[in-house]
Amino acid sequence: AAGAASASVLGSAWGSLRVSAPREQLLLVELNRPEKRNALGAAFWREMVECFEAIARDSSTRAVVITGAGNTFTAGIDLGDLAREFLAVEAEDAARRAWQLRRKIEEFQETFSVLEKCPKPVIAAVNGACVGGGEGDRDSGAGGGSGGP
Repeated sequence: AAGAASASVLGSAWGSLRVSAPREQLLLVELNRPEKRNALGAAFWREMVECFEAIARDSSTRAVVITGAGNTFTAGIDLGDLAREFLAVEAEDAARRAWQLRRKIEEFQETFSVLEKCPKPVIAAVNGACVGGGEGDRDSGAGGGSGGP
C-alpha cells in the first residue's frame, strides 16, 4: 500500500508533472509538457519542490525515476514564462527590486536542490534532448556528476 505522501503525490493534479507508481516502492515522475518538449514552465518550479518534498516524507517510496513525456527529456527553461516571472517583479526602488529578483532566483534554485536533498535515490532517465535547466535535473539525479550526452 502506498504511504500517505505517495497517495498525495499520486492524487495531485500537477500542471507540469505526471506521477505514477509503475511498481511497488518506485515512483515515476515525468516532466509532462510534451507539446512544448517538456520546457520548464512557471508551474514546474513550484510543483517539483512540492512533489519531491512529499516524496522525501514518504516511507513507502524507495526510489524515484524522473523522465520526460514524449521523445524529449526537456527543452530547458520556457523563456516566455521566465520573462513573465521576472517582469512581474515590482518594487518602489532598485534595491527592493533586486531583493525580490534574488528571492525569485532562489526559488528556481530550490527546484534542483530538492532533488539533491531527497533521501531516496533519484535516477534521471534522460530520453532524447536534455537542454538548459534539464541539465540540473540530470546532474542532480545522477548524484551531482555529469554523465555526458
